[in-house]
Amino acid sequence: MRIQARTKALFWSYGKDWGLVLIILAAFSYIDTFEPYHRQFSVKDVTIQHPFAKKETVPIWMAFVLAFIVPGIIIGCIAIFHRKSYTDLHNGLLGLFLAQALVLIVTDSIKITVGRPRPDFLDRCFEIYDKAAAGTPVGIMSDPDNMLSSSSLCTRTELLKDGFKSFPSGHSSFSFGGLGYLSLYLAGKLHLFDERGHIYKSIVVLAPLILAALIAISRVDNYRHHWQDVTVGSIIGAVFAVFAYRQYYPSLGAKKSANPFAPRSVEHLLPTSHLPGGRREEHTAQQEAFLDDGGLGPLVGTSLDTIHITSSGDDNHHTDNDPNKVYGSHANSTFNQPR
Repeated sequence: MRIQARTKALFWSYGKDWGLVLIILAAFSYIDTFEPYHRQFSVKDVTIQHPFAKKETVPIWMAFVLAFIVPGIIIGCIAIFHRKSYTDLHNGLLGLFLAQALVLIVTDSIKITVGRPRPDFLDRCFEIYDKAAAGTPVGIMSDPDNMLSSSSLCTRTELLKDGFKSFPSGHSSFSFGGLGYLSLYLAGKLHLFDERGHIYKSIVVLAPLILAALIAISRVDNYRHHWQDVTVGSIIGAVFAVFAYRQYYPSLGAKKSANPFAPRSVEHLLPTSHLPGGRREEHTAQQEAFLDDGGLGPLVGTSLDTIHITSSGDDNHHTDNDPNKVYGSHANSTFNQPR
């Protein structure tokens, strides 16, 4: 009954998180249908006179695989086969979903409201590089007298909507959101900042970030984005990667950085009536002590998430802190003996 109650509590608690993530993704899908703001431009602006690349170095489907599917597979393999922790699997994937959901809705919302023309905008507008379609030569184009041009002058319309969504770069934010999150996950598992200076750890942790940077740079090479778009997009992705990771994992400097935070329903596992002491205030202090040390304390989801309790008392108070005395020594007890 106790295990069933705990499972139900966990399901409803984290089910809300997954539900909110799905709502954010649904909101993104809806917002993405909006027409972006059509900002005025000058046909003499050389920054938007680049050719439209019909073939991208990293198309959308590849960015999705590299920045979402691959990190999810790596996190799943580490959690299942190495950590053997269902909590780590759940927290790792939930954090990844949260990071990318926030990245998508924030990036797309900014794109639509800013409406910055892409570097290849004029080619989208007038087909200036397509001689077969009788494109308009750049040299004879001009703005209205004492005015800037608007999209109403464009002779090509099928690419205009995406042409006004340059800032910020979605590829860059999505890449740093997923691969940045993966980098943090690997850094925690490898104890990157354990003050021992292993170079191989740095290489493993930096590899996803380098890949994200290359994806972002490809957007400039393909004339899909200005360098400012890529820079801001990368920052957005990195910020949400850190934000999402710290929701479910301790800081990389914590002693137990490899372990996910204890399940939210820990109050059901450590009822105050079972803790040593005679007053409720003392019970609360004792309970908070269990969750200390970077948000983890001695509660660690390892070995298929068996919860271990470590005695915090000294030899003079061994009797008061005996786990068998406090929690009982029943064979089916949720708690293991102290390690």
